[in-house]
Amino acid sequence: MLLQPGEEILRSEFAILLEGEGSAVMPRSPGVLYLSNHRCVFEVQPSRGVVRNLVRGRATVTLLDAPLGLLHNVTVLRPRLGRPRLHLEVPRARMTFDVLDPDSWHGAIAHARRTLSTAPTAPTVTTHTIERQVVKVRCRFCGTLGTEGDARCASCGASL
Repeated sequence: MLLQPGEEILRSEFAILLEGEGSAVMPRSPGVLYLSNHRCVFEVQPSRGVVRNLVRGRATVTLLDAPLGLLHNVTVLRPRLGRPRLHLEVPRARMTFDVLDPDSWHGAIAHARRTLSTAPTAPTVTTHTIERQVVKVRCRFCGTLGTEGDARCASCGASL
């Protein structure tokens, strides 16, 4: 997961996507669920075979990358049998995850959403300094100084 400027990971955990509705959702996918102070991300590693994994490494596929402001519904589903599950709804997808402690995830997401909405949104000012070095070279024929990028001397016309 690549972090944006000013973003920090609040929580991450191995999770299994049990159910999902949406465009690129693959149910029963094990992966890592991340919660940062700006967004919620779920990444899986597709299996491409042992040989390809050894040669090229393992790529990750992001199934969920939702800003905290777009999470419509964050609930904990409690079935009669089995463990409770974390349920997330975004505008075009619904996902149910099997995590160790869905109640703490629910609380962490709610806390991150509260701190996101109460934080002052002052514009960030970024100052860039561009340094340029000009290297001067002396002409072999007349001794005049010229810049390094010039092909010919400005005084006598000889090639530098």
